[in-house]
Amino acid sequence: MAVFLSPENIVKLCLYRWACLLLLFSVAGCTTPELTESPAAEFAAEELYIVRNSGFEEAYVARDANLPGYAEIEFARFSSAAVQVTQTTVSGTTRSDWQMTAEKEQRLDAIWGQATARAFADYPVAGEGKLRIAAELTKVEPRRAASTATTASGGMIAGTGDVVEVSVEIHIFDASSGQLLSVVRDKRQIASLQWGRAAGADLVNLFNSWASLLHTRVTGR
Repeated sequence: MAVFLSPENIVKLCLYRWACLLLLFSVAGCTTPELTESPAAEFAAEELYIVRNSGFEEAYVARDANLPGYAEIEFARFSSAAVQVTQTTVSGTTRSDWQMTAEKEQRLDAIWGQATARAFADYPVAGEGKLRIAAELTKVEPRRAASTATTASGGMIAGTGDVVEVSVEIHIFDASSGQLLSVVRDKRQIASLQWGRAAGADLVNLFNSWASLLHTRVTGR
């Protein structure tokens, strides 16, 4: 049966979607999020708008995304095979420490799977449709840390020890149509030794923090 909306209800529906969008990218105590008036040049075809004050380094979203309205979420395998490593000649390490092996890929995927399962344990929820979320490790940048540097777990890195800056890009799609609804990018530091082993508390906490923030943005809770 066809359902016809009155002009008043259409306005209410538009306001509801806009409210969901603002809720999606708001954080208690943070500056009110803002969207640019025009789509970002990089995502003009997909009509994604820049979201400021999202908590991520970069965030883009479709105005009518309504991510909290989706009932289910599926996660693609964590992608890391094509990660760019800016240098491999780091003191105290070998080139093999920076190579992406099948074993490291499996470890990273497992850590991401555990982080997302924990963060999104409240799904499925009331609603319709399914979101598909695909995360990709894009860059690893070894560098010397200042004495005041902190890791993803909030711990201090003693002296001027080596760290790596880890960058991720996450795409959110409508699973049925394949429409790209949102893109977020972020980068944070962890101890270089933990990257070499693809293990350790800093790496686990890093993935947990990304998954937790992503849950907040998707659900608005």
